[in-house]
Amino acid sequence: MQPSSSKSSSTTPLLDPSTNTGGGSRYAIPKQPQQPHYSTMRKKPNHSSRNDCMSVRQVGATLGIVVLLLTATSLWFSTLDDSNGGRRHRSPSSTIKEPSTPPDSLPSDPFAQYIYQEELQLNYENTAVVNNPSRFAALRGDEQQQDDNINNKNKNNNHRTIVVGDVHGSLVGFERFLKKIEHNPQRDTLILAGDIVAKGPQSLKVVDRLIELQAKCVRGNHDDVVIRWRGFLDSLDGAILEEFEASPAFVDSLDKAVDAVEAGAEAQAAAETMDTFFFQRGINIPSDLNRRSEHYQIARAMTTDQYNYLRQCPLILTVPREISVNHIPVHVVHAGIDPTRDILNQRPWVLVNIRNILNDGTPSRKKSKGRGWAHEFNELHNRRSPSKRDFLVVYGHDAGRSLNVMPWSIGLDTGCVYGRELTGYVIETGLIVSSPCPHV
Repeated sequence: MQPSSSKSSSTTPLLDPSTNTGGGSRYAIPKQPQQPHYSTMRKKPNHSSRNDCMSVRQVGATLGIVVLLLTATSLWFSTLDDSNGGRRHRSPSSTIKEPSTPPDSLPSDPFAQYIYQEELQLNYENTAVVNNPSRFAALRGDEQQQDDNINNKNKNNNHRTIVVGDVHGSLVGFERFLKKIEHNPQRDTLILAGDIVAKGPQSLKVVDRLIELQAKCVRGNHDDVVIRWRGFLDSLDGAILEEFEASPAFVDSLDKAVDAVEAGAEAQAAAETMDTFFFQRGINIPSDLNRRSEHYQIARAMTTDQYNYLRQCPLILTVPREISVNHIPVHVVHAGIDPTRDILNQRPWVLVNIRNILNDGTPSRKKSKGRGWAHEFNELHNRRSPSKRDFLVVYGHDAGRSLNVMPWSIGLDTGCVYGRELTGYVIETGLIVSSPCPHV
């Protein structure tokens, strides 16, 4: 990684877009043969009977009535949409899959309560000063160098800002990581790179531990779903929610909808029963929220303090350049960024979902098509002048690509919830540390 100029740390667009020019058609359009003018053609006498004329008139009248009915129906639906805040009631049986590319808006956005970006504020008295910054102090697998660097940092009692990859409710894996880095709450600041909850067995205990440690965080896609669920549930009238939780529909959702893969058709039936309960009372569950997932159960079980902790995690957390080993700002996000947009002009869906860039430039959460966003971003960033290569992106989310170190980005999701490793990055030194996680 190359240090940038210290004169400026302002963010600028990541891509100078090029223009595509199109040419004309290679082939001329052939002239069509000239048709005879109908005024010069002799009209044939009309031998149709009067009954035939009446039949045509009747058909025309019927078509006119049909058009009027269709127009009236369209106007009625338009009025219904306006009275419903722009959203039409959908039937309980209709479902919308999670989008794989950025939607213009999500039905549940009012419940998301995004905080777009915050800057980390630190006490710089004990901050390390690196006179000879290297690209990285250690790479994963170099255990001896990792341990030596950790011990040296402990002896100097210097402050450390440590970005941690996806924990996913693995409290044991997180505690092992804290032990590996010899975590000291008086000296270290932790930043969780999102996906704190879901998949693992102890999601809310992880949240409690982070609150205890006063850890910082950014919002992940799984955290986002839990926050939206809680926002939706909090928006309901208390009496309706109590009625639902006392109904068979709620019992079915608890018993059958936690694990949709194992429950199969029963989980689907429970979710539809749940939808029907609210639909009959004029309430729509946002279509992008999956009633068969564990996110609903986490949202219902969490305390107000746990909910507020997750909700206050911004989409982007910026660490100031003064403490970075490369003297450039570090932007921590969960999934990544759209390389064609300025860092402070990203779409929330992209920040928590992106994995690839499709051939037409569209961000996608799937890896089956296109190319990893980090490859695109690093190539574009390298083409900028050295004075404008002014930030590093640290992220999680992509366990399939595991540790992904590039000049201008570092991916930290090494699959802790799958029994692999939990990985962290020390911003002041460039040190990368990994510790093993148990199978959950």
